[in-house]
Amino acid sequence: MANANIPQVFNPNMERLAMLDKATAIGYREVYNGLWTARFTMPADDPKNQYCKKFNYIEIYDGKKRVGLFRIIKSTFQRAGARGLINYKCEHVITTLLDNVLFKFHQIGNIGVFTPEVINYILRHQTVQNWRLGRCDFRHQFLYKWESQNLLFALFDIPKPFMDEWHFTYDTTSYPWTINLVRAETDIGCELRRRKNMQGVTKEEDAKSLVTRLYPLGYGEGDNQLTIRSVNNGVEFLDADTIPLWGVKESIWTDRRFEDAENMMATARKMLERLKMPFISYTVDSIDLFQRTRQDFDEFREGKVVRVIDREDGIDIDTRIMEIDKPDVTRADISVTIANKDRNVAGSIAALQERARINDTYAQGAETLIMITFADNAEPGFPAVFEFFVPAGMVNVNEALLRVRLEPYRAFSRAIRGGGGTTQTSTSGGGASTSTAAGGATTQTTTQQATQTPTTSTTNQDTRTTSSEAQRTPTTTTGGVSSPTTTMASIVLSTIRLTGAIANSQVTTAGDPPHTHQHQTMPVVPEHGHSVTIAGHSHQVTIPSHQHTVTMPGHSHAVTIPAHGHQVTIPSHQHTVTIPDHSHNITIPDHTHAIEFGIFQGERADGISIRVDGNTVPVTGDLNNINIIPFLRRDGGGRVVRNAWHRLEIVPNRQTRISGAVFLNIFTNSRGGENL
Repeated sequence: MANANIPQVFNPNMERLAMLDKATAIGYREVYNGLWTARFTMPADDPKNQYCKKFNYIEIYDGKKRVGLFRIIKSTFQRAGARGLINYKCEHVITTLLDNVLFKFHQIGNIGVFTPEVINYILRHQTVQNWRLGRCDFRHQFLYKWESQNLLFALFDIPKPFMDEWHFTYDTTSYPWTINLVRAETDIGCELRRRKNMQGVTKEEDAKSLVTRLYPLGYGEGDNQLTIRSVNNGVEFLDADTIPLWGVKESIWTDRRFEDAENMMATARKMLERLKMPFISYTVDSIDLFQRTRQDFDEFREGKVVRVIDREDGIDIDTRIMEIDKPDVTRADISVTIANKDRNVAGSIAALQERARINDTYAQGAETLIMITFADNAEPGFPAVFEFFVPAGMVNVNEALLRVRLEPYRAFSRAIRGGGGTTQTSTSGGGASTSTAAGGATTQTTTQQATQTPTTSTTNQDTRTTSSEAQRTPTTTTGGVSSPTTTMASIVLSTIRLTGAIANSQVTTAGDPPHTHQHQTMPVVPEHGHSVTIAGHSHQVTIPSHQHTVTMPGHSHAVTIPAHGHQVTIPSHQHTVTIPDHSHNITIPDHTHAIEFGIFQGERADGISIRVDGNTVPVTGDLNNINIIPFLRRDGGGRVVRNAWHRLEIVPNRQTRISGAVFLNIFTNSRGGENL
């Protein structure tokens, strides 16, 4: 341990160079969650000034208490009479994080990435690993984005969205140094009491920063600037619970680093909690009793909760130490600043940025109109498919309109070149086809006049009919009858009798064949008659087997067909045709077809269906301005998915050509890419 109050100087490699035993006016200033500083003065003629180079380290002590490690950033020469002095100003070594930056755009955090991982991400960007993470009491999953910022600014930016109070603490007793992010103390750790260690007090109340209604704004410009409306029930502002006390005091808080509404709202709530009451601070001139008592309750440190009691002035409060300033470690005088809130936590960080000459380089962006056209043939089984890309840098999708036009199906030629070949076509099986007539039909055909058709036989023709066996035919009468019977012979005899002559004669009768009967003249019988009664009887005629030969001489027939008509009625009926299993072999010889080039049009659809990312879009008939934003694929936060392709499908009800365009009205930032 060094001698009390004597600073030590080290080079950037933490090699001790000298004890600054002639240093005077050694003082320090500690700021709650801010930048600590130190100062000391050396005689201008002290040879040890050679070790007090810029960025060398100074270890400061307050009695036996080690304050911390600082680095020299400024020196001022001053002469008073014959004696020259050099005043040195130092900053806490946490400012070594100013030596490195997060170049261009960086993003880390969100679901699954916790606070310690974010801190380590920043610390990994040190070119020299001076700092490492020690204790971290928080495991939030906020999303962080930085662009061209130094590491210290990014580090102090991490706890801003926290609802709990936080405190950065440092341990520089070992190397690499350790940084801790812990919950701020809530128990009373020290006391300021009149007539004990309080010599004087200055109270300040400042209401000019009072805000009871806060409008947070994030990335973007104009209508495209991020608000909290989407995560705050459609309301763009937050109200404090002190409106009944102070009324509505509106303010706008803009931080363009925020591109996520939820993170921005959490930070805005924390901000409003600090602004909802007037700023009240006390600057207490006190006596540092810790040098004598060595009791922790008597030690003043930034971040501790202190109880302030001044009955005479009506002060009795518990509040946090925001700053302590000890101008000379050799004396007991100390100034303690306490307040109900930090006036501006980022104030010292802003000063660091100014010194580092790093401006606010967050790229904004611009509203952009994009038209993406497409055209393709389509049919019911093959829709027109079109994909368009939404880049990661697209902050807002303000509008997405689809316009579609249906045109005749289009081809560009009518023949193709080909070669010969054999093609076999087979049916999988036979089949039956039935055709049914719905009803009968009547057909009438009429000739206009009679016609005569002669038919002539050129030779005689014999036709022989043979009976193969005898046939017997019985004939039966049912009873007798009485009737005169006269035969040809009887007629002849009667004639003879009438003449009275008896003589021999011949009678020729017709028959088959013709033949002659001989008769002897008989005595004349007078004219008379016979009555013959034939009793019921039957005759049985036996026809023996025989043949008939008919000779038909050559002749002709003349047939006369008078004028007439035919009427044919076909009843209802069916035809069934069965086709058996079969195949066809077709051989096509080698050949070519000439191609006829041109534009040939087919049919046109009169109806379509539309799907966007698999979601069906209602089609009402107007195809000119179809809003497709509600149907685009969304992420877990309800935003249109970025850095992804989105698919558009248009299905017609018949073959057609589909042309159209997607009009995107977007707001993009200027991140990404090279300077080409």
